[in-house]
Amino acid sequence: MKSAYLLSLALSVGTSMAYTVYNVSVGEGALDYTPNTITADVGDYVVFTFLSGTHGVAQASYDSPCSPYSDSTEGAGKTGLYSGLITPIRNYDPTYTIRIDSTDPIWFYCPEAFHCQSGMVGVINPGDGQSLAEFNSVAENLSRNLAPAVEFGNTTIGATTSDASSSSSSSSSSVSSTPSSSSSAASSVASTSSSSSSSVSASAATSSSASASNANIAGSAVILAVMAAGLRLLA
Repeated sequence: MKSAYLLSLALSVGTSMAYTVYNVSVGEGALDYTPNTITADVGDYVVFTFLSGTHGVAQASYDSPCSPYSDSTEGAGKTGLYSGLITPIRNYDPTYTIRIDSTDPIWFYCPEAFHCQSGMVGVINPGDGQSLAEFNSVAENLSRNLAPAVEFGNTTIGATTSDASSSSSSSSSSVSSTPSSSSSAASSVASTSSSSSSSVSASAATSSSASASNANIAGSAVILAVMAAGLRLLA
């Protein structure tokens, strides 16, 4: 009876550790995110890799493109996701990673200059009746492109941030916030800003299937540990 329960628990733990990593290229030869639309599940990760120019990832509401999420009616009292303005340096492409905590829509844009008005927008899990084309159409006619006042989320160190960001420092870094004030759809990913953490981010960005495989390997280790404990209890 005990062994059956422990095996069931182990299998449950192993299964829950599976996730997918979605990779988004930022500024790959143009003012764009590639891809600009993603459908992700809870527990998945989205990794934005900055390839050229000065760009950022800032969350907005569907009804208010090119403006910080916290300035919208929907985001009042919350801190929307924001990478800060990032410029890649030679031989290094910095990343910004978020974890999906719900399947609520996450609309985002680049707050640099007039990049938002130029079509540099995207969405994770668009809602019913919402379209990226309409979001972009509204953005094109706006006269201002506003950057959030606070960076929120994980940015791998190794890139300089633009002075246009009102609260950025000379280099990008991890910025934390309390869960109650953050976006409900996604959260920051805790990490140390070091060369080792950038290697982990780079390997995760290489293949989503590889990440899922690593998670399954970790899950198998947990399963074996739980089964061993169960055998000791039965002995």
